[in-house]
Amino acid sequence: MAKEKSEDLIFPPAEITRVAVAVVRKGSSVLVGRRGDEGPLPGLAEFPGGKCLPDESPQQCAVRECREETGLIVAVRQRIEEVEHVYPHGRLRIVFFLCEPLEDSEPRPPFQWIPMSDLASLPFPEANRLLLKKLLQQLGP
Repeated sequence: MAKEKSEDLIFPPAEITRVAVAVVRKGSSVLVGRRGDEGPLPGLAEFPGGKCLPDESPQQCAVRECREETGLIVAVRQRIEEVEHVYPHGRLRIVFFLCEPLEDSEPRPPFQWIPMSDLASLPFPEANRLLLKKLLQQLGP
């Protein structure tokens, strides 16, 4: 019987899940919700967003996810940042987009408008927290 070589024991890299996030700004406020108790990262603050469908661009995903989660129709204005992060539940490539609402309506709970100045005090997931400083600098009050 032949011995296994170390090259034979190489594992494929973890699959990367593509995620798009809409950072929706209205005046000096931004749209933020709280994650439910079920699922990954329970109770943390979040911007609307989620997994990209197989043939969906990140921009399309951000708009779709925002509409599904909040009821708001938004337009993507610019790409803010892209980050890859590994959580216990998976490896994510997250693209953050600055968006603005196309209508003046209120979001569905748990999402609400939060003053930009309050973002730094909210408990966001680690990948988001790393970007909060940049978001605050780029977006400003």
